[in-house]
Amino acid sequence: MTEERPIKIAKRERDRPLQIVVVEDHHEVIPFIYRLIGSKKLPVNGNLLVHFDSHPDLLVPKSMQADVVWTKDTLFPHLSIESWIMPGLYAGHFNSVVWAKPPWATQIPDGQYDFKVGKNKAGEIGVTSKLDYFVAEGIFSPEEELVKTHQIDFQVQTVGKSIVNEEENYTFTKNITPTDSYILDIDLDYFSTRNPFRDLYNNANLYECLKELYFFEVPTSKETNVIVECVKKRKEQLSDLQRLWEHIAESGIYAEPVPSSERWPKVQEIAKKVLSVYKEVDWEIVHDAGCTWDSTDIPHHVSTKEELEHLMDVFKKVLDELEFPPGIVTISRSTEDDYCPAEDVEWIQEKVINMLKEKFKDVKVDEAYLDD
Repeated sequence: MTEERPIKIAKRERDRPLQIVVVEDHHEVIPFIYRLIGSKKLPVNGNLLVHFDSHPDLLVPKSMQADVVWTKDTLFPHLSIESWIMPGLYAGHFNSVVWAKPPWATQIPDGQYDFKVGKNKAGEIGVTSKLDYFVAEGIFSPEEELVKTHQIDFQVQTVGKSIVNEEENYTFTKNITPTDSYILDIDLDYFSTRNPFRDLYNNANLYECLKELYFFEVPTSKETNVIVECVKKRKEQLSDLQRLWEHIAESGIYAEPVPSSERWPKVQEIAKKVLSVYKEVDWEIVHDAGCTWDSTDIPHHVSTKEELEHLMDVFKKVLDELEFPPGIVTISRSTEDDYCPAEDVEWIQEKVINMLKEKFKDVKVDEAYLDD
């Protein structure tokens, strides 16, 4: 972690209605951002992404070659809700990210974490950050093994500390200047979030059963060689588990996998338990659920009405402190995949959009999710 410093970002275009686009799944905001870049309404390089969310969304698309980022029609199908930001960092469209998180999001502690992003030996996107978040996902690479690197400014700031009776101390709003080009991105699950995997095949207690199988031992040393070995073991663990679940999907629970694995008895035990309760099981989703277990769990906090009102007040203060409008506001509902509670999403969305209208006045709201 390094000392926080002012963010260096590109200049923005002025004098047009502010576009507010609302999508369902978070990665669906990228085509709208790229469209503005293509029409020169956002700079090609150097934008700041201010990212309100209960999740960092900074993973790398699975099995995607880094150079795919230069061909948008090939890129977009690779993106997912957890991996839509990193391709833009590698391409240089963003060079700074502020993750504005609620108090219950603990995946990465508050701080300034600068790192380099580049292409690794496998031709995929890698980063030099030794944060547990990146190590657990196998994204870390030593700088000497990366090419086409550039620096990323990454700030993590908890916004809403007052909800747990702590002093608000976010500072990113003070660093945005009149000429800066930034994107204000809001996942509505920032205000209230579920962990949808907790209820997956819950009559078999699946999620808790997966914890031991997928658990990731955080390395105590930050020595590069230790981290490299840890990443290697983590990749092997996840690859082996994926192979075993695919084996069950294709051959059932009684045929021995070839080659065998020390993890097979536990995988088989869990599969038998699930099948004793459920006739139809999606084993790919079971693996996806397991992958959410590393050194931490993903956040689960369904906010009370009082907490929602409090966070809305905090968010309004953030907007009040923004002296200059963003290049675009992107909003993700995240309710069809059950991250943002369906019973609250309409109320949250209406409140957020009304605050944006009140703050920025000249806006154009595009509820793109209604077109799906």
